[in-house]
Amino acid sequence: MGLWQRSMIALARREGLNRVMQRRRAASLMAGRFVGGASPESGVETALRLSADFGITSSLFFLGEYVRDPARIEENVRSTIEAAELLGRAGLDVHVSIDPTAVGFMTSATLGRTNAERIASAVAGQPLRPHNYLMLDMEDRALLAPTLALHAGLLDQGLPAAITLQARLRRTEQDVQPFVQRRTAVRLVKGAFPLGPVHDHRGSRAISASFLRIGSAMLSEDARRAGFYPVFATHDDALARQLIDLARSRGWEPEQYEFELLYGVRPDWQQELRSMGAQVRAYVPFGADWWPYCIRRVGENPANVLLLGRALLGKSYASR
Repeated sequence: MGLWQRSMIALARREGLNRVMQRRRAASLMAGRFVGGASPESGVETALRLSADFGITSSLFFLGEYVRDPARIEENVRSTIEAAELLGRAGLDVHVSIDPTAVGFMTSATLGRTNAERIASAVAGQPLRPHNYLMLDMEDRALLAPTLALHAGLLDQGLPAAITLQARLRRTEQDVQPFVQRRTAVRLVKGAFPLGPVHDHRGSRAISASFLRIGSAMLSEDARRAGFYPVFATHDDALARQLIDLARSRGWEPEQYEFELLYGVRPDWQQELRSMGAQVRAYVPFGADWWPYCIRRVGENPANVLLLGRALLGKSYASR
């Protein structure tokens, strides 16, 4: 992780700055770019627009992570359940994402499991569509084993659960093996929590190579027969094209797997993917606590620094 990204993460974790920026009208430039709205209703409106305009589906995520306050935890759970119910009524995929630390795992594993079960049950109660899931985001290494156990427990209860795995981690090639034998989904990401050479593949080439190897396992014939659903979460267009070629060569139809990209990040590429016939899902965050999320997007891509500059300098929409 470079100095620029570390600096942006440090900004994201400054609570005082967070409060100041979220009160500034000009800073909403960043929220407008990367966040789908402040409420479940506005998040679903964004999902409806993406579906109608581009044929892009959505995974809604209520902004909030590393939460200990009981009231905040309950707000996270209720807002996610509300989003699931609204998606169901809108006739869209009921696909919502959660961070385990947002639903109680900072307090206890028992509370986190109970709240995840509440959300997964809400998803299960909506009109049936092929890709209704509670998607578990993957956080730092301390949450890896609890998240894997949570996913297994939800599946054992017959609940529609999916999980995120990181190509950066060496262990992921083994972790993915049981999943490709089940009717579940895995969202494969490159990963954002480096641990060192013992645990990690190092450098972009090694991580991309790992991504492709894991992607190959996810696109196996056994996986397809099991009803497994691969989700490739990458903005790397060269890697995406390799995965499309691999899927085609193995007889996978475009509707049998998908690409997931962040809302507001490379929208032209998202639309190009759709024009190629690929299934595309946008990860659409919503909620009022948007500054930490947005500033991390700037950290990932310095090209977004103009948005940061406008926010910090108080530039208005009219100055664009």
